[in-house]
Amino acid sequence: MTELIYFTSKTCGVCKVLKPKLLEAVQETFPKVDIRLVDVEEEAAFTGQSMVFTLPVVIIKVDDKEMYRFARSFSVYEVLEKLKRLRTLSS
Repeated sequence: MTELIYFTSKTCGVCKVLKPKLLEAVQETFPKVDIRLVDVEEEAAFTGQSMVFTLPVVIIKVDDKEMYRFARSFSVYEVLEKLKRLRTLSS
């Protein structure tokens, strides 16, 4: 199972711009990927356990193992490329 975890907060300007674009692209291109949105203020314990210290952060996990992490400055394209690579590896 592939999971994309998106760490965000209500005060993160970059998150507000990136989140809808990224989520739409992932859902459209990889409909089987589970997406979890994490508000760092509401889920502080999970955020700390995940070693998230900046925003936005996207973590891609396969079978609960972290495969890729994107932090602060990244593009939708970069995330989609890594998901594409994982799909190719699992085929």
